[in-house]
Amino acid sequence: MPAGRRSYQLLAQMLTGLISQTLPQPAQAAVDAGEAWGRYLADTPSPAKQIDTDEAIRRLTAVLTDVGFAPGAVEGRPDQVIPLRHCPFREVAEEQRDVVCSLHLGLMRGALKEVRAPVGVDRLEPFVEPSLCLAHLTRTDQDQPDHAA
Repeated sequence: MPAGRRSYQLLAQMLTGLISQTLPQPAQAAVDAGEAWGRYLADTPSPAKQIDTDEAIRRLTAVLTDVGFAPGAVEGRPDQVIPLRHCPFREVAEEQRDVVCSLHLGLMRGALKEVRAPVGVDRLEPFVEPSLCLAHLTRTDQDQPDHAA
C-alpha cells in the first residue's frame, strides 16, 4: 500500500458540503441514507425471535460503539435517552450539523427497525454539551409487552 497522508476528514467535509448544497432536502436524504446503513450494521435477530427494549438498546449500543460513539447507560422506561459521547464526526458535524446529525439519527432508526425493536429514536438532540448528544427513544409498538420489565 502506498505511503502518504490520508485526509478522510477533508473528504467528509467535501461530501457533506456537496450534499447540503445540491440536494433539495439534505437532512432527509441523510436520514434515509443513515437508515439504510443502520439496517446494514445491525445485528439482526432470527425471524422467530422477538426482542425486548433492553435487547434492542443493547444492539443499538453495539452499533454506536462500533461506529465510534461512546454511548452511555440508559435508565428509565418507556421514554429513554441514550447519552452519546465522543461523536466520531464532531468536527464535520460542527460545520454540517443538519447532514451529519441527520445521518446519525437515521443510522439509529435503521438499526432499531432492522432488529424489529419495540422502541425507536424519536429525535436526536445534538451538542447539549460540547461532547454530548442525546438520542431520545420512544415506544413504537404499544401492543407488544416489554418482556424485560
